[in-house]
Amino acid sequence: MTPLSSPLSQYWQTVVERLPEGFTETSLSAQAKSVLTFSDFALDSVIAHPEWLAELESASPQADEWRHYAGWLQEALAGVCDDASLMRELRFFRRRIMVRIAWAQTLSLVDDETILQQLSHLAETLIVGARDWLYAACCREWGTPVTRRAFRSRC
Repeated sequence: MTPLSSPLSQYWQTVVERLPEGFTETSLSAQAKSVLTFSDFALDSVIAHPEWLAELESASPQADEWRHYAGWLQEALAGVCDDASLMRELRFFRRRIMVRIAWAQTLSLVDDETILQQLSHLAETLIVGARDWLYAACCREWGTPVTRRAFRSRC
């Protein structure tokens, strides 16, 4: 890992001041230092959700982790009971995964084509997850749609 340039080293001091309690300059890996210095988005996200940093340090993002997005989202939406909670969980999930993607991109853990693939799968996963949750909610509230022949329809 290349050391930070002089201007970035100066900016790092600002980053350290913003870190949540419990995080010190010496407790962070060189990778975390680089990502948090280069990405305000990642820094702001880690400040809001410090547990994400530990998750990233222990399980670095992988090129094929997009295969898990649907399962991870399904777990996240399991306890959702209304539209407002759905929207909150979708935003939270999107931000968490975007931090993982930013981490991977900043550290060049994956190539640009893979980053675009991950972004596309994330968008699709969020859309399909929201659609499926809303369909099930509508079925609970108004019943399952049927066709003219009285077959239950999935849309």
